[in-house]
Amino acid sequence: MRFFWALTVGLLLGVGPGLAQPSLQARIGAAAPGDTIVVTGGVHEGPFVVDTPLVLRGRNRPHLKGDEQTHVVAVDAADVTIEGFRISGSGTDLGDDHAGVMVRAPRATIRDNHLSDVLHGVYVKGADRAVVVENVIEGPPTVTRRVSPEEARRHDCSVPPGGGDCAVPLPVPQRGNGIHLWSSLHNTVMHNTVHHTRDGVYFSHSNHTYAARNTIHDVRYGLHYMYSDDNTFEHNRFFDNESGSALMYSTRIAVRHNVFRDNRSQRGYGLLLQTVSKSRFAHNRMIQNGTGVYLENSTRNTFADNVVASNYRGVRVTGSSMENRFGRNVIRGNLNTATVSGARATNAWHVDGRGNYWGPRGLLDLNADGVSELPHRTVDLFGERREDFPYVDLLAGSPGLSLLADALARVPGTGIPTITDEHPLVAPPSPPEEEGATGLGSLFTLGIVLLTVGAVALRRRVV
Repeated sequence: MRFFWALTVGLLLGVGPGLAQPSLQARIGAAAPGDTIVVTGGVHEGPFVVDTPLVLRGRNRPHLKGDEQTHVVAVDAADVTIEGFRISGSGTDLGDDHAGVMVRAPRATIRDNHLSDVLHGVYVKGADRAVVVENVIEGPPTVTRRVSPEEARRHDCSVPPGGGDCAVPLPVPQRGNGIHLWSSLHNTVMHNTVHHTRDGVYFSHSNHTYAARNTIHDVRYGLHYMYSDDNTFEHNRFFDNESGSALMYSTRIAVRHNVFRDNRSQRGYGLLLQTVSKSRFAHNRMIQNGTGVYLENSTRNTFADNVVASNYRGVRVTGSSMENRFGRNVIRGNLNTATVSGARATNAWHVDGRGNYWGPRGLLDLNADGVSELPHRTVDLFGERREDFPYVDLLAGSPGLSLLADALARVPGTGIPTITDEHPLVAPPSPPEEEGATGLGSLFTLGIVLLTVGAVALRRRVV
């Protein structure tokens, strides 16, 4: 009898034996505001449009598969949650910003999804208070296209004599970003892992956002950031990228407790600032990058309690950067400590009377307060000559050059760019992490690689 009634109800609802199950898009379209739709396993063909406030929850990682023409999931209603899915198959048109999940309405939550084979991962477009947490986003490292036998051999691919389809590396400019925020306020971006996209996390005109404990690797810029104010980044890890971060045209940023390491391309900056002001950078680690910290046209920023270690170039400050303060930092073990050609004297190398630790220098500390009574000077011997003659840096780290730099640091010469720290620390504020330890041999190798790339680029520019 129970089976009879269950069968009768099922037939009335159109889900009985022999009848097709409604598509996921049909279930979404039939949902009432506030409903929760649970999807258990399987592959579900999209694209999907969510235009009702609801929760779309996956169990056993069901697969939302796009048609490769548009967004896989478009969120067009407020208060929507998408969680627990595998998402793939977006379109590839950068002009249309195709994404795995396109958010165009406020208060969306995108949680615990695995996104791959998509252009952009999660794109928040003109929508406020999005929560993007615990997602894994993987860009497409290759694309399948027709190639000649010669090109196929370069990619270790077998094709017929007349050519054929082959998986070849997808150029980085043709990829999308892992998480992209545009014209959006008060967002939360946490515990995401992003790799093999164009940029890891991209901000444009997006203020008052909190980004924490994200891991970004094998991308162009780990953090690419423009025209966005009053944001906080902490406890993120950016490594093995072309560049760790690029922060531009913004103010009042808080960047703390992040790790920028092993970003080693020609533009392999740990932390790059271009026209950034009134921001604070504290307790970060810039380790084993091409350049640890680079400032261009940036003013009134504070760098405190950071570790800048084992980079090819530790710190670079241009003449257009003024009124910045550096204090209580550990700046040591870099092949070139600093490039300060043209830097203004308005930059201070101490904060509240405490300077930086520049490595073991045998400095005097007569009153045992941890601050030397004698100033520390860092000399930039080559200055602007590096731009025209990049190979001069092959001498960096050589005994003769080190001896000359030490002599000039004690008896300053005229016309030589110099950093003067009036209150240097005699010991590091806290023991640097072991991950920053790198021998001069590997730094020298890194220097040769960067110099070679730079020389080739310079030659191309001249030709």
